Amino acid sequence: MIRFLNIVAAAALIGSAVYAYSIKYQTIYRTDQIAKLTRQIQQERDGLNMQRAEWAHLTRPDRIAPLADKYLTDLEMTRPNQMVTFAQLPERAMRGDEIGKKLEALGLAEPTNTPGGSRSPAQATPTTPAARKR
Repeated sequence: MIRFLNIVAAAALIGSAVYAYSIKYQTIYRTDQIAKLTRQIQQERDGLNMQRAEWAHLTRPDRIAPLADKYLTDLEMTRPNQMVTFAQLPERAMRGDEIGKKLEALGLAEPTNTPGGSRSPAQATPTTPAARKR
């Protein structure tokens, strides 16, 4: 009986050692992951700060004023007759079926039979959108 208790105690000791070992290395792994993410976050913050500094430098009024004087000399104020309402805008041109037009020009606009089926000509695959709607 004592021998059995010694074996159980040794097994429990080995099991707890393995568990402590796994917990230790999980902790080390998680600590490394946290350190890596912290460095990555800091790099992103540094990058954002650099972008903000560049933006502040590029949008300074004393930098933009000479550029505006140099490149925007021919601009004029907007005249009232240049403003229109939405209803006064022209309609957008309809886009046609360019591929269908090219097929018709080549004489290839007839329906084609789909392989693998015994379809009648009425069930043939249409080649133009108008034929598909029928």
